[in-house]
Amino acid sequence: MASTGLWQRCVAASALASSSASVRNAIVYRSFATTAAVAMARQRPATPTVPRVPGLDGPTQLHNLSEIHPLLDHYPRKSDQDGSLDLDTARLWPSDPPLDDMLKNQADDDVDEASLPHGLTKDDLKRFLKRALVIKRTSNMTTAGKIPSMYALVVVGNGRGIAGYGEGKDDEVARAVRKATNRAMRNLTAFDRYDDRTIYHDIDHKFHATKIQFRSRPPGFGNRCNHYIHEICSCIGILDISAKVWGSRNPMNVIKATFEALSYKQKLPEDIARGRGKRVVDVQHTYYGASE
Repeated sequence: MASTGLWQRCVAASALASSSASVRNAIVYRSFATTAAVAMARQRPATPTVPRVPGLDGPTQLHNLSEIHPLLDHYPRKSDQDGSLDLDTARLWPSDPPLDDMLKNQADDDVDEASLPHGLTKDDLKRFLKRALVIKRTSNMTTAGKIPSMYALVVVGNGRGIAGYGEGKDDEVARAVRKATNRAMRNLTAFDRYDDRTIYHDIDHKFHATKIQFRSRPPGFGNRCNHYIHEICSCIGILDISAKVWGSRNPMNVIKATFEALSYKQKLPEDIARGRGKRVVDVQHTYYGASE
């Protein structure tokens, strides 16, 4: 029994020694391979880098991407004329985003001149102000599942008392905006302005859960109101007005309430004179301090 235990201990010791030797050899081999790889990398000649874009002279120049698509370089620099684009050149972006500029330049081929009010033509529509105020993703729940789509609400106007809004839905944003723009062109409305700058009187209007108070202001006051109302007044041509939104501030409700209030809620001097049996001159002098 004693000889058997001694024999087992000897076998275990030899196995441990062989395993330690193999681990030690693996570590030595790995370190040698790493050193050899570093030495080969140092001796390898450096290959010159080839530019990806033909005509790329240096790291400070880029290819003129507007040749591929206008949206990739919507507002090119002055140095684009000779085909080179210097990144060190200062670039001044205009205040309007590219989407608004696309709306200004798009062709209104789907709009029929016969459907346009106030004797407008397609040439007049190209000079209209166009603002995409609402763009969002919607989903229609059906038995087949959710059907996603894009929703757009666009406001157009000439800045001289004519404006309208339209809504559009499509799978793509561009087509939804185009549908909304064409519908806005067909829904143009004439707005009455006092002195071509403000509304005739104060207006309180309610549209669903949205309440808006409009106040007529003196010259130089400006448009101090909700940003959606500010854009609508810019398209209409109202320069001096203040407004306060109460309740729901849902953008679609605010826009629709603004159009309803400014187009249907104003009472003109002619209407007041007819209702009170007075002359228009007397009403203008009493309410607006004007003799004409």
